[in-house]
Amino acid sequence: MTKIVPILFLLSLFYACSSPSNKAENTTTKSVEKIVEAYAEPYIPELPKQLHEISGLLIYDQLFWGFNDSGGEAKLFAFNKKGAIKREIEVEGVENIDWESITQDADNIYIGDFGNNNGYRKNLRILKLNKANFSQEAEQTIEAEKIGFEYDKQDTFGYAPISTPFDCEATTSFGDALYIFSKDWQRGTTVSYKIPKEAGRYRLTALDTFNVRGLITGADINSDKNKLALLGYADYHTFIWLFTDFENDDFFGGERLRIEIPNLDDAQSEGISFWGNDSLLVSCENSRGIKQQVFVVDLLKLNHGTYQDK
Repeated sequence: MTKIVPILFLLSLFYACSSPSNKAENTTTKSVEKIVEAYAEPYIPELPKQLHEISGLLIYDQLFWGFNDSGGEAKLFAFNKKGAIKREIEVEGVENIDWESITQDADNIYIGDFGNNNGYRKNLRILKLNKANFSQEAEQTIEAEKIGFEYDKQDTFGYAPISTPFDCEATTSFGDALYIFSKDWQRGTTVSYKIPKEAGRYRLTALDTFNVRGLITGADINSDKNKLALLGYADYHTFIWLFTDFENDDFFGGERLRIEIPNLDDAQSEGISFWGNDSLLVSCENSRGIKQQVFVVDLLKLNHGTYQDK
């Protein structure tokens, strides 16, 4: 993803631009938003140079899976707890235009090639890899089906750099659909969209909007399907939004908790994955002061923090 100096993001929040017309920002009064600080503990402190810009993060087949973002090889890398790469999966016949997120269901792995920092892309897509085609070989090549999409409210493709509301770096699987969460460079909000899992091309209508007060870079739902985590940062301060007690896919309509992670200040936090139902793994690419690695946030320890009203 594009690197920016912190002041650019702060200034951009005050600059108006066109944005997707969607349902009004979620203003449910069901719960009072809470904020807590948490400490991210090193989990895999050593990742190889092949993953210096690790973007997505996934746990599958007792290994951790990631890839580099825009300009990287069209490859998935599987590594163990020591950070050693055990498998390399090349996706045949595609380019890594801007891979940003990864998710899975029982049968498939989905890679979000939808990074769109400048808002001009017309080839946004999700790559669908059938798990039945994976083997134990150290190096493999796998074909992918393509799920293409466009935003129904985007009629302008000439945004200035890092000003578009039509960027995205986060997707997760929930039920029979995929959900993406946008990255609005100007307003610090996210918009949710629902996408079928079948190959084809789709025109997406916004489901909901939530003011995350930052840039969303990752998403995941736990195995019990009752917790949604959105990873992001604001002015290079890492945070996680945790949504619980939601009904169906009304993710923003339940309980909301913002988890600030001060020890990841100046990190470029890019990928998130539930480790069980009560821990989150966060991957950071090589950036100012923090080299590429994976951290863990224990959600069960949050009760020891200091909660505050919004």
